[in-house]
Amino acid sequence: MSLKDLMPEGAYDEIVAEAHTDEEKLKQESATLMVTCPTCKKRIPYDRSNPFRPFCSERCKLIDLGAWASEERTIAGRQVNEDEDADLLQDPNLPVRNVPGTDE
Repeated sequence: MSLKDLMPEGAYDEIVAEAHTDEEKLKQESATLMVTCPTCKKRIPYDRSNPFRPFCSERCKLIDLGAWASEERTIAGRQVNEDEDADLLQDPNLPVRNVPGTDE
């Protein structure tokens, strides 16, 4: 004897159908990743239906680009114009090359 035999007629099939419907809804809801627009903080789906992702619109995308261009936003790091090889120029162990226009 199974659970289906113990239930009223049609009840088992109704429960199974409802369970599958709930599973499909959960899959659809969880399949769509929701993110926050970095510019306006609006919640949007992160999927192919939004060509401006992770932004909500072209406007927010351009505002962000402008912030990077005007250096309002930066990535932490060393200065770009830092001369990493400056100490090597003073190294007495380096060979001297003949450079045109010098007396050496």
